[in-house]
Amino acid sequence: MSLYIQSANALVSRVAQWVGAIPKATAITASAFNASTNVITVSPTPVGTINVGDFIGVSISGPYTPVTAVSSTTITVSDPDGVWSSATYSTLVLLLPTQAALEIQSCIQLAELKMRTLELPSLRSNPYDPTYPSIITTTSEGLAPIPVDMNIPILFFQETPGANTSPAATGFGPWIMYDRVGDREIIRRRMIDQLYVRPFGVPRVIRGSFSEVGPNYVFTPNPGNAVTIKAYYIKTFPFLFGPTTDTLDPIVQNNAVLSSFPEGYFYGTLWAYYDKNKNTTESQKWLARLDESYGLIEDQYNKGRWKGGDQHLTSEFQPRDYRYSFK
Repeated sequence: MSLYIQSANALVSRVAQWVGAIPKATAITASAFNASTNVITVSPTPVGTINVGDFIGVSISGPYTPVTAVSSTTITVSDPDGVWSSATYSTLVLLLPTQAALEIQSCIQLAELKMRTLELPSLRSNPYDPTYPSIITTTSEGLAPIPVDMNIPILFFQETPGANTSPAATGFGPWIMYDRVGDREIIRRRMIDQLYVRPFGVPRVIRGSFSEVGPNYVFTPNPGNAVTIKAYYIKTFPFLFGPTTDTLDPIVQNNAVLSSFPEGYFYGTLWAYYDKNKNTTESQKWLARLDESYGLIEDQYNKGRWKGGDQHLTSEFQPRDYRYSFK
């Protein structure tokens, strides 16, 4: 039966199978499981045999679950795959070798560090989300704090009226698309920002600029104070096994990358594992597979970014006879 990589637990279990980390039987028997607390009732005492951070399971082929707490009669686990809720009791507890489990987790982190700049569709923000839209709000100086989950900016655009817009002109433009420029250029443009013409009530999209200055984005033309700008960007992702605020699952078991690009996690973890164990041939083989698999995604991403949509020779984004003024 296939072991689908749908959680951090399944990833560790699959990599353990691949590298030959054979589970071993313990003398501990599980007699019951409470799904509301993720607590397994066991005997005899697991203290001294099983430690927090170990991975335990009920079968050779199934995913293993990390131990988050141990007492004399119970073991608490993180079990999003339902390993223990679907088990038949009583059952013998199996244990992955502790050293192998720790090594695999450290290799997962190395793979995540290598993948931190991925540009996957699942990592794109949503400026139109009805509950938590990805937006930023400017100050009177045209500054806005860089979002904490910002990784790579794609596009910023303003659809709300600016400070110099007549209330009667709301919804009639102009709307602004902000292109990213370099640090020197944004400061130069910011210095002459007050010379820009700011028409209102003009049904057209004009082009502005933005860039990073310190912990903020600076926009020019200055949109004014308390203006909402929609932010479309590539987000960061939480690392697996990181802490969460969920008492039932206190560690990160899934993220956008694992959900949409599980082969990247698998190939990257094996690359790090064999590299750590100084097996250059195997390490380079898995690194090549990681690069190839992401290369296909990257190729489609770039084609969609630069060739998607209409193919008009001219558009409002490519002005021929105006820049920031209208005649």
